[in-house]
Amino acid sequence: MSFDKKKFLTKIPASFHEVYGAIKSYGFTPTLVGGTVRDFLLTGEIGHDWDVELTHSTIAFNKGQWKDLGVAFSSMGKVTYLPYEVIRLDYKNIQFEFSPPRIEIFNDSKSHSNFTAEYDFKLPFEKAVLRRDFTINAMGIRFSSVTDCEFVDPLNGIIHLRNKLLHHTGAEFAKDPVRFVRAIRFAEKMQFHFTAELKQLMDSMELDGISSIYVWNEMQKSGHPIAMLKKLLDWQQTKPELKLPLTFDSMKMKWEELSRVLSDPSKHETWIVALEWIGVSCEAWQKYFSVGSETCARLARWAHTSKKFIHIRPESFHGEFEAVLKNAEFEFLFDWYFTTKQLLQKYPTLPLMHMIEQFLPDWIHLYRFEAVKDVKHIDPPLRAKYQVWNICQRL
Repeated sequence: MSFDKKKFLTKIPASFHEVYGAIKSYGFTPTLVGGTVRDFLLTGEIGHDWDVELTHSTIAFNKGQWKDLGVAFSSMGKVTYLPYEVIRLDYKNIQFEFSPPRIEIFNDSKSHSNFTAEYDFKLPFEKAVLRRDFTINAMGIRFSSVTDCEFVDPLNGIIHLRNKLLHHTGAEFAKDPVRFVRAIRFAEKMQFHFTAELKQLMDSMELDGISSIYVWNEMQKSGHPIAMLKKLLDWQQTKPELKLPLTFDSMKMKWEELSRVLSDPSKHETWIVALEWIGVSCEAWQKYFSVGSETCARLARWAHTSKKFIHIRPESFHGEFEAVLKNAEFEFLFDWYFTTKQLLQKYPTLPLMHMIEQFLPDWIHLYRFEAVKDVKHIDPPLRAKYQVWNICQRL
């Protein structure tokens, strides 16, 4: 693995040529940094999210000139001003984020934003990258023109990338508790391993400042939320301060079933249904992620009720209308049928139909039948199911 400058220059989007002109008119030198550089080395492709650090050889940072640059960008596309002096430009399907080099000075708090930033246009790249998390995200491509550039890698990130290793940029990595979760996310998503030094640093980190929002976001970014949660629970055995919504023991021997039942890990509602389905209370999940208690209770009840129908057949309700009504389990069926319809009305994207089709195939017809004038038009194998549906409609 090496940096192919010729290939990189042929893949630069045309929009950058225009952006580069504005940058140079203010005397800045741009360096592409972060994930775009890493991913180009891995795949040979350039993504649509550009993180660009701008340096200046002679002037100190000042907000006035920085805002002027933002105004210049606004003539090209949509400009947004983000925290830490980041200027975002959306232009021709590329999202550029420009930032001045900075040093982060940490305080004693344990939150994610437990630092102040000092900006310096003249800060050397080898010092500026120390604020980043991993060496594989601390490589850069510095432009001397739109047709020439150089690869800069002061922390040997390309070696770690080649060996599929995650290594921190410096000891201050440990001062941001969210980076602990990011390390697990990167390892899961990229199938990388921690260096011995990073593992030792993670063992010593204090994690009280990690909020549920960051845990959820990193789970989703991992591409494998279940696998990442499993790794977090493994860590929680030695890091109880993580205070995750599940425990290692409660999930023991249940990961395979969870993977089978959880149809959409991007929604809390499907997690609640899946957890209750496999016999794990959703109460801790509801409190940790601040899901509505009423929503949690309704979904948990649906999961418990649905599982009972695995052992009940539609033929159990075959017969005359009055006789079916006296069946002790019919009220149970009626309640489940309309609870499902109400949940789907309130949460139209909730994949309840998928779960019924997968685990309760005998009952999916209740939600697909339409009224007919003559029951003889229903295929014989479906007549008992249709009768149950028809009785539900009559009630």
